Amino acid sequence: MFVRYRVAGFLDFNTLRYLIVFNTSGNGITPLASTLNTSFLNYSFILIFGGTQVGGAQYGLLQVIPIASGGFQTVALQINPQFVTNFNANSSGSGNEFTFTFNRLLLTPLQSASPTPVPSPSPSAAPTLLSGVSSLWAINAFSADSNNAPIDAIAFGGITDTTFSGFIVNTLLPFDNPVNKAAGGTQVTNPNAQIVAVEIINEP
Repeated sequence: MFVRYRVAGFLDFNTLRYLIVFNTSGNGITPLASTLNTSFLNYSFILIFGGTQVGGAQYGLLQVIPIASGGFQTVALQINPQFVTNFNANSSGSGNEFTFTFNRLLLTPLQSASPTPVPSPSPSAAPTLLSGVSSLWAINAFSADSNNAPIDAIAFGGITDTTFSGFIVNTLLPFDNPVNKAAGGTQVTNPNAQIVAVEIINEP
């Protein structure tokens, strides 16, 4: 899977974070910026690029695990380098775009009995991949400050948009989904945090 992420200004990997969030549960519901740092509703994994906790133009991966007794736990996963094909922190040559190519096995859940995941109320109709996750993924893209407070989203309405569904995909199929924020969409003060385009390409 290939991700292209572009901002209006220049990528600031020191003070900002650029997030790609995944819901691999198979329920087909897009994870929203409004639940980042609160309920993490419909979050499975978060790819974080930049930010003070991962040190400049680097990336990190979190798994979000619901707990049976309520709440959630975020766990930093060690990234297996064989699952990352390429990270280009300046793919445009203009400082406003990065690309990231990875094997989908990168998003393999921890095989742990604790905490106990909450069972899904309705089984997914989508096939299960070798990693143990559904082939139906819902993906979103945000920018955030170094504390993970969301600033912008690829959705037309920014971080308050609850209608975005441009990246609900079947990972068993090839696709190329480019999303450009249309003219008139929500703009944020900091152009380095303003997302203008995200593209996701899949090769099964």
